[in-house]
Amino acid sequence: MQIPIYKKTLYLILLFLVLVWSGGCSGLVQYAPAEAPKLTLAEKARIGTAVEAKLIQLLGGPYYDVTLIEDLSRFAQSGQAFKISIADRSGPAIYPLPGNRVVMTRGLLSEVRSRAELESLLAYAVRLSNNVYEVDVTRSMVEATTEFLSTSSHRYDPESAEIRLARMFEQDPCEQSCLAPTRPVGVESGSATSVALPESIQRLSALQPGYELLAEGQKLERHDDQAKAIATYLQAATTAPDEPRILGTLGLAYLRAGQLQPARLHLQKAAKIQPDYYRTQMGLGYLYLQLGKISQANEALASSARMLPVSENLFLLAEAREKSSDIDGAMALYRVVVESDQNSKLGRTAAGRLARPARLQ
Repeated sequence: MQIPIYKKTLYLILLFLVLVWSGGCSGLVQYAPAEAPKLTLAEKARIGTAVEAKLIQLLGGPYYDVTLIEDLSRFAQSGQAFKISIADRSGPAIYPLPGNRVVMTRGLLSEVRSRAELESLLAYAVRLSNNVYEVDVTRSMVEATTEFLSTSSHRYDPESAEIRLARMFEQDPCEQSCLAPTRPVGVESGSATSVALPESIQRLSALQPGYELLAEGQKLERHDDQAKAIATYLQAATTAPDEPRILGTLGLAYLRAGQLQPARLHLQKAAKIQPDYYRTQMGLGYLYLQLGKISQANEALASSARMLPVSENLFLLAEAREKSSDIDGAMALYRVVVESDQNSKLGRTAAGRLARPARLQ
């Protein structure tokens, strides 16, 4: 007996709905609200320290200005040990972390226009940090937290518990409407800067035209207009001199264009100002590979992978190890790339390297 076509169609629809439902439930299990873990102050401090290091890498690296950090700590007046870090990102946002820590972006501080606004912003950041793990806790966050506290991760593990936690905090910043309470009544962004505002904050505002040119150059590069992008980056570097984010972006653009000498000049200058950003060190490592400077490539790429292991720097580090005759080290890194990113071009290339006969390795 043949099943009518409409019944076959109905069966297929039901099967599709079951599959969607089961897949959706799997996601809900991970992201559904969960009970907040019971953490000691020491555990919160340990999590905050580890996650902050990875989160800052995800956000563009640390922004160095000793005076700015001192000014922020002085204005915070939280009455407790409180750590403020600045990420080199243009978008305005606060990233509260456990253990009385908070990461603020350069872009957020560049918008501050009065002492009252700065004090309000810092007080709000303290409150946000105190509420971490108190609201919006997901099952995946609880699992990563438990794993972090109970196990030690491999140095080059791109899916370590602290990196997964850093990504979760990155995806849940305080921005836009969340930042509204930090604006005192009568104070608007764009109003005249108060003379009481520290010079370190006023300096960030003065750098904004350079970062606007940086964004314009990045847009040009996304549209494959490389020559105009580099010209715009050069203009940005002139408008806002000695800013590592601009210098590093310019160096990487030269590197992609195959212009190795100017790439080296700008990447090395960026690394001197901001030595601990994984992308700059990765760019330097790739550059040194191109120049045949294998020892320097190994050093830069190992540094990059320690800061934030990703498929790109792990693959390049494997190549550097292979070129320096550390075959076992290279194969171990290729395996990590395959395990973490098997469906990407790099993952497939790494799998091909692993599959080669031993005599060719």
